Amino acid sequence: MASAPPAYKPRPLKNLFTANGCWADLLEAGGLRQIEVESISKMLACGTSILGVKHYTCGNEHCPHVKYLCNTCHCRACPSCGKKATDQWIAVQNNRLPDCPWQHLVFTLPDTLWPLFFYNRWLLDALFRLAADNLIYTAKRRGLRVGIFGALHTYGRRLNWHPHVHLSVTAGGLDEQGVWKNLSFHKEALRRRWMWLVRDYLLGQPLSQLTMPPQLAHIHCESDWRRLILTAGGQHWHIHLSKKTENGRKTVNYLGRYLKKPPISGSRLAHYTSGATLSFTYLDHRTQTYQQETLSQADMLRRVVQHIPEKHFRMIRYFGFLANRVCGQYLPKVYEALKMATPGPVPKLYFAQMAKAFLNVDPFRCVLCGARMVYTAAISGLTVQGLVLNAQAIAQMRYVKP
Repeated sequence: MASAPPAYKPRPLKNLFTANGCWADLLEAGGLRQIEVESISKMLACGTSILGVKHYTCGNEHCPHVKYLCNTCHCRACPSCGKKATDQWIAVQNNRLPDCPWQHLVFTLPDTLWPLFFYNRWLLDALFRLAADNLIYTAKRRGLRVGIFGALHTYGRRLNWHPHVHLSVTAGGLDEQGVWKNLSFHKEALRRRWMWLVRDYLLGQPLSQLTMPPQLAHIHCESDWRRLILTAGGQHWHIHLSKKTENGRKTVNYLGRYLKKPPISGSRLAHYTSGATLSFTYLDHRTQTYQQETLSQADMLRRVVQHIPEKHFRMIRYFGFLANRVCGQYLPKVYEALKMATPGPVPKLYFAQMAKAFLNVDPFRCVLCGARMVYTAAISGLTVQGLVLNAQAIAQMRYVKP
């Protein structure tokens, strides 16, 4: 007698949201940003027929085999879709970045200012420019043009709100004669200028346009605002300046793990058994010891969704000779100065390639006769608005008696 098939086991992140109707409770309670509702609705529908289906038939006209592949969500909140986007980004960057020493930096903010950026997310946009300008200013004083790529992280190891900027910069630059020269950065000078740039930027924002968080409810006038900004963190603003590496691959691989995916991986949720609480382990950078934190399921969901970026916000940016508007002009000169061959284009990554590499199975090979499966039709799925309405309808079904 054949054994029963294994019970369906949802993806760890999906299980976290759907278990105990927790996501439905949060939807009903309200207070979520529209992008949070849309992103999670797409993530929960990923890989199901509600997003649409592609229909394949066997290329052998005598074979009756048909196959249906459900569409994916292409959402940054989805760990499955993030895997493909991450691998593609890493491949492109490792191919085009100059083969020279690089240095990684992290620019942080005083914790008293974190809530301000949480309630005024549009302020995050300037952090990239301010951090990059700090490095570009140093390079320009030496007559050099450097290459910079960076990412914004809004979370710490505990998944709490902790905005900070990661930048990787070439440890050298191109001078006006097209000669490559080495460059070093002074940590204390960078720290002081970063503190001054952020404070100057915040003081330039009209108080009337800012939403004050509860922690800063005592700010009522311009003098209160100036006092807050000029005293926040005192003189203890921190930046981290890592040791130089031979190339940028280490940083690319590090940042790639976080940029295209949610802030917590499926492996850290694999032990979750649909309980009302969830414990996870994180590395405390102050004590360099592993700590464990236990949260309710609802609190865990809130920590995860708060890090979903606003629509059209670019989490990865490029500056210097890597900036999109000038990289076509300067990158060939950089390759020439470093005596590098000009890299060719990176092939696009497809679902079939990933399936072959990970599962050692060709998803478009007929399981009956071995012929190629041929795409023949598509069934459209719901729009984003339709997904949101569907999620809200499912939440309301809890009140319907069987």
